[in-house]
Amino acid sequence: MDTKTQRFIDRVYDDGLKGAMPSKETLLDLLALDPCSEETAHLKRRASDMAHAVAGGKARIAGAVGIDYVPCSMNCSFCSFGEKWGVIEREVAYTEDEVIELVRSYVEQGATTVTLRSTEFYDLDVLQDWIADIREQVPGCYEINMNVGELTPERARAIWECGATSAYHVIRLREGIDTPFDVEQRKETVRSITGSPLLWGTCLEPIGPEHTDEELTDQVLFGLEQGAYCGGVMARVPVPGTPFEGTEMIGQDRLLQILAAVRLAAGSRYESMGCHPAIEEALYAGANSITVESGTNPRDIEPDKKPWKGLSVADAKALLEKAGFEVALPTDAPRVCSTPRQKTGDHPSKPVGRCC
Repeated sequence: MDTKTQRFIDRVYDDGLKGAMPSKETLLDLLALDPCSEETAHLKRRASDMAHAVAGGKARIAGAVGIDYVPCSMNCSFCSFGEKWGVIEREVAYTEDEVIELVRSYVEQGATTVTLRSTEFYDLDVLQDWIADIREQVPGCYEINMNVGELTPERARAIWECGATSAYHVIRLREGIDTPFDVEQRKETVRSITGSPLLWGTCLEPIGPEHTDEELTDQVLFGLEQGAYCGGVMARVPVPGTPFEGTEMIGQDRLLQILAAVRLAAGSRYESMGCHPAIEEALYAGANSITVESGTNPRDIEPDKKPWKGLSVADAKALLEKAGFEVALPTDAPRVCSTPRQKTGDHPSKPVGRCC
């Protein structure tokens, strides 16, 4: 191993643990390493050290619920929902009762976070009512994360008042090229989230083999500069029927290198890091979070209430414990409590329950 590179990686670890903002050059240097080299092996070890140090040896399991499977007019090139692709033959929209039961199942199995994921134009007034009902009907100290369309500052605040704790939103790689979205509009939603009581979660996605180190670095730095509390990396899936059908996926070695570089550079600024797909090797390269999915999924063409790709909460727990993590419990999520929240139309001055 090159000793100069080893010292550089160790220095990035020390700086990251102190909460220092990484430079663009630092990230570019980490991403420029050979994914199969001894230097990258050291990078992954140090990233794993960071994951354990920042989270106190704990790992989290999130449960994602895709609530609708309908054609979307945005037609993102990598998404099975695009109406142009004609992938959706049978529309699916889960009822509130079905969603609540999926949430209940996740919480009872030990998930610390539940994500509600919708298509771009799902009625957010409906979701706000559901959030309040979920809080009332599914007791526990779990977090509710939203993965929905664009948000205004007023909407972000209203979602928090109903009981949500965080929102996931990203500027996708090659936004405006592989998608029709306006980059500035996406950034405005991020600012709406960060300007509200909601926490903001981000990810580097969807990563393909064609994305450059410069592109990856710019997106990572945006997330850190805007104050994301957690991050992740996600490989692009070549969904059948979409424009990316049959294209090459990013190699696992490269994906793990990117994960390790982001985890190390983000340091204590990120509470946790995830990797999609949820591969075991990621837990030794900087990841300390696994998302288990059910319902509809933009990376698949068959909605199913069963765990996506067969990965259950029990499976995730076993993988995390094998990697030396203590799996966090819902009671380890101090930002929330089970007090019923406001519904849409409730008076805005109504007290809202919130733990510490």
